[in-house]
Amino acid sequence: MRAEDARDDKKRGPERNGLFAGFGARIVRSLFFWGLAAILASSAYTGIVKIRGNRARPEGDGALLEVAAQAKTKGRGQAQEQKRVALTFDDGPHPYYTEELLDGLKERGAKATFFVIGKNIPGNEDVIRRMDEEGHLIGNHTYDHVKISGMDKTAACEQIEKTSALIRELTGKDTEFVRPPFGEWNKDLECSFVMIPVLWNVDPKDWTTNNVSDIVRRVLEDTENGDIILLHDYYKSSVRAAIEIVDKLQSQGYEFVTVDELILE
Repeated sequence: MRAEDARDDKKRGPERNGLFAGFGARIVRSLFFWGLAAILASSAYTGIVKIRGNRARPEGDGALLEVAAQAKTKGRGQAQEQKRVALTFDDGPHPYYTEELLDGLKERGAKATFFVIGKNIPGNEDVIRRMDEEGHLIGNHTYDHVKISGMDKTAACEQIEKTSALIRELTGKDTEFVRPPFGEWNKDLECSFVMIPVLWNVDPKDWTTNNVSDIVRRVLEDTENGDIILLHDYYKSSVRAAIEIVDKLQSQGYEFVTVDELILE
């Protein structure tokens, strides 16, 4: 057995091309991001979002779920035959599980969002390039998988920018979306770049089990139109489950899109 196949249950995991072309469109997009960032930073939105049913709530401020809520609102407005969800993966890239996942997504015509950890990029540069070339969205999950809310602001910005710089060097694109490890974001964080925090609606806690069937069941029983699903591409069982989830939800009429498509379209 390869060493990477062993799961450490005590560890949570080391966690599109541009939408618009042309100078004028880039200005419009920039204005949107700044506006959305301002909304997320406003304390007036604290507690506005609730997670459905018995879903586990991230530890951070309720306002941080605003992006996920907007995705769900837009999703519910879609025609029934156009049900959409965003499949997101934290903690990669993994040396071979991420490639296995990309193969499966490509075969099925499904797009995903990858929130990558900076320290996992060296040695896996081709995987990052492939994500971008195949139309997936690459987001930021900090460099060392740290709890942003408990850090000095300068150090927190460095964690995000260091990862963004690596991705920019490989793809030529900035990472405008960030998923804070442990779901904790500092709404007062002011870095020299725009970052939009994105959390989730569906969390099967795939990092706690290597049982593929359990992961699939947890996702299927809790997924609705417009949801953002959280998984991790750093585990063999999670990747196998993800492919099965895509097959089953596609058979129910779901389309898999990147998180920016749920939010911006």
